[in-house]
Amino acid sequence: MTNMADVTIGLPIPDRMAAAYSYYGAASALGYDRAEGLRFDFLYGGTPLETAKALSSGACHFAPLNMAVGFLANERGWPLRAVYSSSRRAHRWFAVPPNSTVTSLADFRGKRIACDFADLQPLAESALAEEGIDASDVTFVPWRGSGMEVRHMLASLRDGTVDGVFLIDWNHGDFIAEDMPMRRIPSRLMDEAELSSCLWTMPATLSDPCVAGVCRALAKATLFAIENPAAVIEMMWTHHLRTRPADAERQRELRRGVEILRARTDTMRPEGAQDPRWGAMLAAEFATAQNHLHRSGAIRHRHDPGTLFDPSRVAEINAFDTAQVIAQARSFPPYP
Repeated sequence: MTNMADVTIGLPIPDRMAAAYSYYGAASALGYDRAEGLRFDFLYGGTPLETAKALSSGACHFAPLNMAVGFLANERGWPLRAVYSSSRRAHRWFAVPPNSTVTSLADFRGKRIACDFADLQPLAESALAEEGIDASDVTFVPWRGSGMEVRHMLASLRDGTVDGVFLIDWNHGDFIAEDMPMRRIPSRLMDEAELSSCLWTMPATLSDPCVAGVCRALAKATLFAIENPAAVIEMMWTHHLRTRPADAERQRELRRGVEILRARTDTMRPEGAQDPRWGAMLAAEFATAQNHLHRSGAIRHRHDPGTLFDPSRVAEINAFDTAQVIAQARSFPPYP
């Protein structure tokens, strides 16, 4: 892959670009990829583990995946390696409707929890196990509809068919857009996490010069999205036509997209992290995540945490003018 111009990024979503990953599209729409001598293309891999498998098979070159998925992939013999930290705090958590009597994980005993992607249920079980709650103490039920949206979950949460959810940040934003803001339930494992999602690649790619360029383009696009989420949603509609809503739905879908993207990028802000540079990762963060999954039985094998990620490109990744990106985002003209 040396001197590669075309880079395929596998996104763990079903069949098209979505608001939750629209900042990836913005990296291309704004020309951040081309500024690095690259051209981004996107593979829609389906579930997180299906996307990890696609990465391991060579169907894509990079993929943003939860830490737990990275460990589960290595457990299956797919040697994924992290090159960039995406979410700098927990981007998954347990939540309940505002009027729920559930106030702690212990209160979920005997209740029903929906997990947006079944691939991430082991992480939910690990969080429960950290507080002495066996997976058999709760009932995991299928998410209603697609894990990419919450609209089909609303009735089940309102009528008590489902008591709570284990969700990802973008679903938190979607619930807000649906006028059902969910209440987060404290969790030691989730709340103490400083790194929860990474951009992963395969070992053979680690030495390729494109790594820094891919990650720098992504950092710039993420910062742009933090500053101007509405522009990023409208870019997605312009450059990924299958995502464009009908004119009558435009304002509703713009509000929904902005709430989703805000919730998504809020966990990606590097400020407050031990190393507040874009893409930074620490071996201790990988060790902690691995230990949680191992204790719960989600994985059987441990790896040297230092072999699971490559932090050597962080200085290169941060070699851009953040003030310039912020100014570009704030002055970006509105779409007609």
